[in-house]
Amino acid sequence: MSEKPSKKPVASPTAAVPAVLFALLLIGAGVVLGREALLKLGALDGSEWVGPAATHLDGLTAQSWMLPGGIAAVVVGFILVFVAVRPRRRTHRALTEQDVWLRKSDVAAVARAAALDNVGVDSATAKAGNKKVTVAASTVTGTDTSALKSSIVTSVDDALRPLASAPKVRTRVRTTGQAS
Repeated sequence: MSEKPSKKPVASPTAAVPAVLFALLLIGAGVVLGREALLKLGALDGSEWVGPAATHLDGLTAQSWMLPGGIAAVVVGFILVFVAVRPRRRTHRALTEQDVWLRKSDVAAVARAAALDNVGVDSATAKAGNKKVTVAASTVTGTDTSALKSSIVTSVDDALRPLASAPKVRTRVRTTGQAS
């Protein structure tokens, strides 16, 4: 039996916020129309809202604000269509093993740990993007920074080898003071 690979982890769709706002608008319209229905059935007392609003709109003629308003509505419509069909942003990086994923922060943590394993590194930070990992390491005065830099690149490359697509590793080594 062959296993079907799982879907790639991606961010929430951009259309989620407009969809929730539209749903709230529809709920509001449903409440107003439900109130109107209860008024017609005699279950509620009060004045109608929908009838007078429709009567007011019935006699309108072309106004100067209607053309810009219509253009704005078309632009908003195109934006909503674009947001709806836009691909979702990738949030994780694939490993060579099927269905195993790491977040960017996890990739950065692996890179930082690999940099800290090098002799001469006092502290290190790492940032991971989609295509590159940047490691900033601090060392003490008297350390060969070029050798340390190549050692860090090698160890980070080895640590990130399980990733399906290896990121480019950039390294900065900074000297921070005297050895203790």
